[in-house]
Amino acid sequence: MARQKRNNRQKPTKIYKDESGNRVVEVSDLSFLSDRGHRYNWLQRHFHHHRLRIKVKKANTIIAASDKVATDIHRFYFIPYDRISVKPLPQNQE
Repeated sequence: MARQKRNNRQKPTKIYKDESGNRVVEVSDLSFLSDRGHRYNWLQRHFHHHRLRIKVKKANTIIAASDKVATDIHRFYFIPYDRISVKPLPQNQE
């Protein structure tokens, strides 16, 4: 059997360091936590939840794609609002 190619989907998080060396995490989507009809099964949802929890705890700055994502970060991971900034992320234009 031939292997199927993976779709080029945008990842829900992006991690990098800014020019002053601070760790920054960009979060674009947390629908896998609240939407039970999401494409992840329970094991994938559990894995991504704990992986993202570690990322946002270690980050100095968290950039959320919308107000709802910022609220979900605070709700699920107990991150204070002063570490979260809302900036709409650019969409992939083809």
